[in-house]
Amino acid sequence: MIATRPLAEREFLVPSMVCEGCAETIAEALNAIPGVRDVTSSVAHKRVRVRYEPPSVDAARLKEALN
Repeated sequence: MIATRPLAEREFLVPSMVCEGCAETIAEALNAIPGVRDVTSSVAHKRVRVRYEPPSVDAARLKEALN
């Protein structure tokens, strides 16, 4: 049995996200970070929600990937 760690969730405003292609590019960059478990985008609201393992990932690393 695999132990599950509690996940943290963070939402980011991404004003430059204007299409589904942008959302896919962002999701790929964030999912490449070890410890990121889920990325959900809303192009209409220009927001990205990330669920991740807090000991493995910090918010600064997520912001860096968004740039």
